[in-house]
Amino acid sequence: MKRPHGMQSVWVMLGAAAVILLAFALATSTVAQGPSEQVRSLALRWLLLNDDVGEEGVLEGELRNMGTQLEPVFLEALDKGPDSALLSELEQAAATRFEQNQELLKTGEGLGLSPEDLEAARSVTREQFIAQEKEDFILRYKSQAIAGLGITGTDKVREVLQEIARDETSPLKSSAELALQKLLQR
Repeated sequence: MKRPHGMQSVWVMLGAAAVILLAFALATSTVAQGPSEQVRSLALRWLLLNDDVGEEGVLEGELRNMGTQLEPVFLEALDKGPDSALLSELEQAAATRFEQNQELLKTGEGLGLSPEDLEAARSVTREQFIAQEKEDFILRYKSQAIAGLGITGTDKVREVLQEIARDETSPLKSSAELALQKLLQR
């Protein structure tokens, strides 16, 4: 689903609640069974990293310190995506955000949207909104897994990343290319 022109700032502004709810989910979700709790917790913090949080550099250092211990967790996250508990939390947060959006869209005042953009935003159904939020989240989660592999990965990871980077149809192609560059810089 393509968001109407001018809507990006509205979605960003209204998405703050999701970050808070997903941070709460951090404490209740598990990423994998094998690695220690410390490794899983760090991996999940990375996987849920929000670009505007500003802690990416700090977490990168922590990832480097953990090294290859994180590799299986990131490979699983790339393969399977977020677990069902995390997706359930996301869906609940998206549903809440949708309702909040609808309240704001009733009048449309102060949103800076053209009448066409306002009508387009109003026409999005609850199911469409939640499905798009879920799709975006899964893609970002897997992209973060790839970025983590670029920091902590081994030769085995390089092969996985190269395969993704060669796939012209993969939405993760550019993430894999960046991760490969990071691997080469180490």
